[in-house]
Amino acid sequence: MIKRSGVLTAIGAAVASVALAVPSAIAAPSSWTITPTGNFTGSAGVTVLTDNNGNKIQCASSAASGSAPTSPVSGSPAQLASISAISFNSPCTGPFSSTWTVSTTPPWQIWGLDYAAGAGTNSTGQTTGEIRAIKAKVTGSSLLGPCTFDVTGKVAAKYNNPSTGGSNGTLNTAGGGLTLTIANKVGGGCGIVGTTASFQGLYTIVNTATGKSPVISG
Repeated sequence: MIKRSGVLTAIGAAVASVALAVPSAIAAPSSWTITPTGNFTGSAGVTVLTDNNGNKIQCASSAASGSAPTSPVSGSPAQLASISAISFNSPCTGPFSSTWTVSTTPPWQIWGLDYAAGAGTNSTGQTTGEIRAIKAKVTGSSLLGPCTFDVTGKVAAKYNNPSTGGSNGTLNTAGGGLTLTIANKVGGGCGIVGTTASFQGLYTIVNTATGKSPVISG
């Protein structure tokens, strides 16, 4: 018979080895550094708004502009930038031969939640956060008739620092589990439109004064 104390010792050793193998959680930064600060532009190729029914509205391109405050920025989480303007090319396309226009109501906000050094597309650091205070009106028509609805809320986002000295810093809104709210649907063509949506876009961010992408660290 195996002694009970020996079993407990073996279990304890196994638990300890597992705990050591799992990286400990990293606390969110209490201070953020953005270099350079000031005005920036953002440009994206195809963006996609997908509702919970699987309908997709695809725009061929998008452009944004905004500013980042003088750093360091304190807070956990913290607002790292403000989007003062954002547009989507028109017309965007959707199901049932539909065409759409998207009008936005800035400002939108970029918030930082966590930072990982050596992570991201360029292995130069990645900030995990959210784009908040999103407000937009989507207007279109299809074989089913006209439709207008509002989109509000926030989406998850990750900012990948540029390669050293580069202009390829990117803000990626793909994934993350957050959903936008669709409301105030008006028109016969809105019958197929869902109640929530996700947004996917990859924006290259460039500081307007230097032509380089900002570097964020926490």
